[in-house]
Amino acid sequence: MSLANTQTLSQVAEHASAHIHAVQTDTPTRIRLLGMGLGTGTRIEILRNRKGDIVLGNGNNRISLGHTITDKIVVHVQE
Repeated sequence: MSLANTQTLSQVAEHASAHIHAVQTDTPTRIRLLGMGLGTGTRIEILRNRKGDIVLGNGNNRISLGHTITDKIVVHVQE
């Protein structure tokens, strides 16, 4: 996996697909994200990006995250 396409989740364009590379947040938040199915290696699709406030798709689930969390999730964007 090349780091050339690595960026924070808040920077990813709408309708792009990505894999979560790292979650750089505290343990309780990381556990909460894992409970929503968002962990390292998870494939996600960005449905909406409103200045870092993200709605993403993970399988049949739709999840909304604020920019304070999306700034701490590093993803690898699919080409």
